[in-house]
This record gives sequence, structure tokens and C-alpha cells, in this order.
Amino acid sequence: MDDLTRRQAEVLDFISVRFDQTGVCPSYREIGAALGMRSTNQVSDHVKALIRKGFLERVGDAGRSRSLRLTSRASGSLGDETIGVPILGRIAAGTPLFAQENYEGTLRVDGSMLPTGGDVFALVVHGDSMIEDGIHDGDYLFVRQQSEVRDGAIAVVFVDEDATVKRFFREGRRIRLQPANASMDPIYVDPASGDVKIVGVAVGVYRQIL
Repeated sequence: MDDLTRRQAEVLDFISVRFDQTGVCPSYREIGAALGMRSTNQVSDHVKALIRKGFLERVGDAGRSRSLRLTSRASGSLGDETIGVPILGRIAAGTPLFAQENYEGTLRVDGSMLPTGGDVFALVVHGDSMIEDGIHDGDYLFVRQQSEVRDGAIAVVFVDEDATVKRFFREGRRIRLQPANASMDPIYVDPASGDVKIVGVAVGVYRQIL
């Protein structure tokens, strides 16, 4: 994507990921909110540049971002065998999982690294509570969005509106969230209190070695 400016590449990547996740292109407002651009005119300028350079094309009314689609040139530049995984830096309870304010970029990985089916996003791991399961501080954790998980699965769970990654166990009327670190105690929660919500299940880890 040498023909693109950094901003144009970010816009193209975001459009690609949203299309993979939802089947439709994001609006100008959604693009601007995700990438920190306050003016939809600014977004429009970048989209026009991407059209002019052959990375996007119109399939409907001009001026509507949802009428856009990626060209074969864009697909080739992004990599035919790669998948764009949105990085969600934080997850706020009660907001859509792919809310623009959660988006912190895109991680492009080989499609063979991820299971088929379901929406997958990435979280940056903070802390060492899961080190004995090979999940370390700074890793990207791939999470498949789902509201149910089996006992023993590594899950992303809301507890009092904070997201945590732990092994999930049902024990009678309570839930045990078990860290994979012998120095840490498990977290016990009562689902009847309404302070527990399953976000998804871990399906992979990606680590960058500098």
C-alpha cells in the first residue's frame, strides 16, 4: 500500500475490518469516530482519494459510504490470505462490542490462525494472571464473541463492568473465575446479582517479538 498515506491506509483498513465483521461498510461518522477525525468532510476526502487510487469503488449513490466496496486491488494489497482483526482496547458494559470508541486499530493475521465462524476481535493483555496458560502481558488475545462458554474455557467476562480474562467454572449457584497463576486467588461471583456477563471465549494468542 505504498501509494497510500498513513491516514488513507487506516481508513481502508477500518473499512475492510468492518465489512468483514458486519457485511456493510461503516458510515463516515463511524470512520471518523474510530480514527479520531472530527470532520466527516475530512473522512470524505480520504475516501475520495481511495476511490481515485483504485482501492474503493461505488456501487450506489455518491456521497454514501455504505455504498462503497473494496476493489480487487485493495484485496491484493491487504493480502488474500489475511484477516483483519479489530483491536478493542477497552470494552464498556452496555455498549456495542464494536463501538467506535473501543477500536484501537487492526491486526492482520493469516486466516489459518483463527477458527472459522463467529466474530473475532483482539484484546491487548495487561498483567500476568494467565501466564501459566501461556498468555503474557502485552500479548494479543483473540476472542470469539459469544454469550455462553463451557466450564474450563478461557473467557473474557465482565465483573462489575470491568473486563477480565480467566478460566470459567460454574460451581452450584456461583461462578469461579480462575487465574492461571499460582500466586493469585480465584474470583467468585454470583450470577444472580447481575454483575457477570460473558463477552467471549479465547481462541488464540499472538505475540510480537521485537
